[in-house]
Amino acid sequence: MTLRRVAAVAAFVLVPAPMVSAAVVLLSPSTAFAQAPRTGASRDKTEDLTLAVGETKTISAKDVRNYNDSGQGVIEIRLTPDGGQFVIVGKKAGSTTLLLIKTDGTQVTYEITVTQRPIPVVARELQQLIEGSVGLRLRQVGARIFIEGGVATDSELKRVQQIAALYPGQVEALVTLGSVAADRKTLIRIDFFFVQYDRTSSYNVGVGWPENIGGANAGANTVQSTLSYDFAARTTTAATASVVNQPLPSLDIASSNGWAKVMHQASILTANGAEATFSSGGVKNVVVTFGINQTMQQIKFGVDMTVLPRYDAQNREIEMNLKADVMELTPPVQGTVPSQDVTKLSTLISLKLGQALVLSGIRTRSVRHNVTGLPLLSEIPVLGVLFGAHNNQAEDVEGAVFIIPSIIETVPKSAVEVIKNALSQFKDFSGDVDQVESFNKAPPSAR
Repeated sequence: MTLRRVAAVAAFVLVPAPMVSAAVVLLSPSTAFAQAPRTGASRDKTEDLTLAVGETKTISAKDVRNYNDSGQGVIEIRLTPDGGQFVIVGKKAGSTTLLLIKTDGTQVTYEITVTQRPIPVVARELQQLIEGSVGLRLRQVGARIFIEGGVATDSELKRVQQIAALYPGQVEALVTLGSVAADRKTLIRIDFFFVQYDRTSSYNVGVGWPENIGGANAGANTVQSTLSYDFAARTTTAATASVVNQPLPSLDIASSNGWAKVMHQASILTANGAEATFSSGGVKNVVVTFGINQTMQQIKFGVDMTVLPRYDAQNREIEMNLKADVMELTPPVQGTVPSQDVTKLSTLISLKLGQALVLSGIRTRSVRHNVTGLPLLSEIPVLGVLFGAHNNQAEDVEGAVFIIPSIIETVPKSAVEVIKNALSQFKDFSGDVDQVESFNKAPPSAR
């Protein structure tokens, strides 16, 4: 069998005419093939072939009568000595077409793409570069690889674009900032529990003494008098005197003891990759007086939360960008204006589906001790209570924020156990903060 490369030359066909002279018709090779029906036309097929520059691949040359490529120097075609196989060598990046015409008239067309680097190597490197990035995936279409999905920040988007730029012509980034339609089909539920335990105690003991004893203004601070004088008769008609402030020391003894527990629970349901905002609370209006002026002061309380979850179904990981503000009103120390405790969180976390964690845990203990009374004498141990008043205040506060993510179809058993334990301790709390074990207070290295 002899293989011939099809050349673009003219074919001469002699057609008989009714006249004595002969007519000569000039046809191109494609026209000649088109006019001659092929028995194997219905079995023609097209195949794709991808190789890198310098890479070689072989295809069968069995029963091949003619072959032709579109040229342009993208590939080099070699025939093995036994004539059984074609050796295709990639010469430069580009695309070309190889046509094989078999002895039975069927045609096999190879769409050949030559890339700068081998596709399996590029795919393996890309997988390593995007490893750990939640919401990103690779898709190969022919000789090109596309990075798809969504990211949460501009810096992540720029990083993906830089990765795609390392493989020009082979890799393209279709990543968007936010979520894509495929991700939004998955619904994510995120439960937040803000738990706080508080215990306070105080006592006052000793002898309270007046602020001013003796001095130029002592009389004004202690005794006040009223005098009525008749200037016509030149005589006093009425005179009264009253003791306003007690000039004698007074016994000061009092104590207070109490506890409080506070819990906020927030549940957010959102699509995968879609930002959700939760706000619960209100504003307390307080009238504040300054001299003869009165103003309305507003004190905000409640929970404001913004969360952007991203779930990767392949490795079952959830990444969350979380911002939360918790504002709680506390009883006023003096007067009628309450105080405000504020807790702020801003973090990016990643955890496996079914895991529960403590987003933040804090415990504070404060002790204050004040002594008021006669100088020096009130500082004498034991006997000092006879010359002054001793005030002691102690406060223990423990708070924690729990976060439980889950897919809407299921609630992991481990997460349920964490919540049951936290709620059980919250229900049983009776003022003893030392007995509360809502989260592990010792770091893993210490344990």
